[in-house]
Amino acid sequence: MINRSRDIKIVDTHFHLGECRVFDLNVTEEQVVKTLNDYSFSAMIVQPFPGAFPQPPIHVLNKIYELSRKYENRIYGIVSINPHVVEPDEWKSQVRKWIKDYGFIGVKLHTIGHAVNLMTKDAAMIFQTADELEVPLMIHSGLGQPFASPAHVSYYAEMYPDLRIVLAHAGFVFSAVDAFLMARNYKNIYLETSWSNMEDIQFFIEKLGADKVMFGTDLPSNTPIELAKVNAMNLNNEQRDSFLYKTAEKVFKIKVP
Repeated sequence: MINRSRDIKIVDTHFHLGECRVFDLNVTEEQVVKTLNDYSFSAMIVQPFPGAFPQPPIHVLNKIYELSRKYENRIYGIVSINPHVVEPDEWKSQVRKWIKDYGFIGVKLHTIGHAVNLMTKDAAMIFQTADELEVPLMIHSGLGQPFASPAHVSYYAEMYPDLRIVLAHAGFVFSAVDAFLMARNYKNIYLETSWSNMEDIQFFIEKLGADKVMFGTDLPSNTPIELAKVNAMNLNNEQRDSFLYKTAEKVFKIKVP
């Protein structure tokens, strides 16, 4: 638990809802709300698992939308739809609908869970759509090589310099250095640090600046672990505030209570 000797806001930028056939996981609505309230998070950004079934996971997206209405300005949604199982026009139509009509604030590209090679037409469609909609694109990185290699993102970072790209898991330990280099070399690439080593997170913040790094937990069971890392790091107030909520506010264009 964070030592809240002062009023500290926290945005969990990476959390899931629903079942997952890929990773054999299940997070209920009750667990989402319990995590939000038990840890006094200011806000959570929630997405379906890559293994949600059927695809597109309309049932999960609807649940996220309902939670975002019930917990307005505290729960937000990210669209995650497997681009291989629907026609491209349908994929783009669905993503546009959830962003424009239902207020979702980003798109997720799950390299390993959806078997997306970043050098393919389906990947290019995802980057182009996020850029057109002017919302951040979160990309699973690290675990699941070669598709999850952070280095592959450089092609699109150059092509879409105004697209805010978030490397989920910041390379997932295995590719932490690659993730760091991508964030250092491209102003539009940011790191989300769930499952990262504490030492790596501290290194990211010190070398990149905390305005390039953001807090996330991924799963209810991992939440206290990620918070323990924050407590163990030697961060000043400015660094901690940026890491815990200000970077998320900037990248996702939200204002947390």
